[in-house]
Amino acid sequence: MAEAMLNWLDSEHFEATSAGTIYGELHPLTVEVMKEIGIDLGQKTPKSVNQLLSEDFDYVITLGRRALSCDRKFPCAEVVHWKFDDPRALDDPERQLREFRTIRDQILQRLRLFVLVHFRSQNPSRPTTLFMNAASG
Repeated sequence: MAEAMLNWLDSEHFEATSAGTIYGELHPLTVEVMKEIGIDLGQKTPKSVNQLLSEDFDYVITLGRRALSCDRKFPCAEVVHWKFDDPRALDDPERQLREFRTIRDQILQRLRLFVLVHFRSQNPSRPTTLFMNAASG
């Protein structure tokens, strides 16, 4: 979700990659709420954090409790923790959908602020590399 949103917001200045500690298929509500804002994740396949351990990132942004161990896995990156509750834990489908939308909107708002703040101090010769880590899609 976060990778697609950052690439949608500013792929000229940021190079986003996303992976999770739990990966596989995207949750159907993730695909649905992203489609609501014009981002199609239909063909997107989540990656494992372990697939990216050899990559260098300027920033690592974690999005859940399980993702907190990224500090040790990416020692050269500045790690930022954005805590979100897991909407999959909710039993009521309507409430779950509302929570997916809320989290989508909160991530988008934080990414907009991140872009504004970091664009000003960025080295214009290359895009800033970002890794978004979540428990799952």
